[in-house]
Amino acid sequence: MSNPAIYIIRENGENHFFSAYYGANALSPLLRLSQARAVQETLPEHPPIVHVFEHLDYDGNYRNPRLDDADMFCKRIPPNEMPQYNKDYAERSSFQMRMLFDLDQNSFMMEYNPNCPWYRTMGSFSIDLDAGIENVRKLLEHAEKRGISDFGALLTIYQRSTGLEDKLEYARGYMRFEEYLDSPQAEEDRRRYRELVVHQAQPDEEEMEER
Repeated sequence: MSNPAIYIIRENGENHFFSAYYGANALSPLLRLSQARAVQETLPEHPPIVHVFEHLDYDGNYRNPRLDDADMFCKRIPPNEMPQYNKDYAERSSFQMRMLFDLDQNSFMMEYNPNCPWYRTMGSFSIDLDAGIENVRKLLEHAEKRGISDFGALLTIYQRSTGLEDKLEYARGYMRFEEYLDSPQAEEDRRRYRELVVHQAQPDEEEMEER
């Protein structure tokens, strides 16, 4: 199951836009940027981060030329198409998250799309970019010591360590509550409650006779 996200990277005063088919989670953005930085240091031409980021495959390897889009972590969004992407994000749930890297200001923010019922209460979170990269380094170091390589397991550890797991569970609970309110069962429960209130409001026949 895909979890698409919009990635925006600001570098040297210019914004660059990407879509990532499996990018809507808390770990992928910082992990991929960490990989891009590591690759950048190995390339003699020392290209911009956005160039390296665009050329990462799903294993974090640098591919230049790029492989088919299906084999790459992300693909560029032409700037003239961004207004439509932003509109879709604001009105629909096709993109579940939006990531904003500001390399010039050393900041990172991730937003959970409230149009996704399971993210309704999540909002957005910000962190200094260097601190986020350091958190990922510590996570990978911890995982290596314990032989953990599965991305899902890494994501679980990361979400627990950052407190996001509790927030996500609350959001899922809120979604289930909203679903219940619109369900036939809720309507039946409301009907029974109204009948109970009416019944309790009516005087008992024996009580009436005693009066």
